[in-house]
Amino acid sequence: MRELLRRVLILDTDPEMLITLQQVLEAEEVDTTITWDEAEARQLLETGAFRLVLIGDHPPEINAATILHDASLQSASFEILILGGIFHAEYVEYFRGLGAIGVVPKREPLVVVEQVARALTSMTCKPVAEQAA
Repeated sequence: MRELLRRVLILDTDPEMLITLQQVLEAEEVDTTITWDEAEARQLLETGAFRLVLIGDHPPEINAATILHDASLQSASFEILILGGIFHAEYVEYFRGLGAIGVVPKREPLVVVEQVARALTSMTCKPVAEQAA
């Protein structure tokens, strides 16, 4: 079993993107679990087996704001990065205000890998809004 500090859960509604992110993260020796079901993700989070959670920002199937709110109420032991498609200051600050450590572009797997590595080593993540064009 890999140590907790390298365990990541990814929750999003796009199975193809989930598989791509899982493959690139596991190539970097990050133990990655994926799901497109919010109820399953909540059950997995209750186990406390993850250090970092990546959540897609696409409602209605997944409500990232609710998961962030619940995590803050439970003093969760994991950090959250939002997989976003929109990058403007208000959007990034909205999710940071809810407790996310950052927002990363979901369609740029190499940027996701970089931000996950940064988050897992320091558990801080700079917003990457300036990287989006």
